[in-house]
Amino acid sequence: MYVQKNYQQKLTLEDISQTGSVSKTTCHNIFSKYVNQSPNAYLTEYRLRNGMELLRTTDMTVTEIAFEVGFSGPSYFSESFRKIFGMSPLEYRRRNKREGLL
Repeated sequence: MYVQKNYQQKLTLEDISQTGSVSKTTCHNIFSKYVNQSPNAYLTEYRLRNGMELLRTTDMTVTEIAFEVGFSGPSYFSESFRKIFGMSPLEYRRRNKREGLL
């Protein structure tokens, strides 16, 4: 819940682990066990999924979306988006627009 409420801010493993009153190692192990991802991977994917929603539902630029969902810049957002979803944010937006979803 902490990640979902604070994903737009700069979050570290230490921040997340302190919220749960556990060590960083324990925090990492809990995430690995229950969500099959590291806390950082979970945070990145959560941000990307929120970015995906903004690409579908707004006319915000990729730069605006990147900052809105907590990335430090548009290039890291775009690189991460492509790595996870296999296309750039603009390609994703165009495909959804073409399919009448925007």
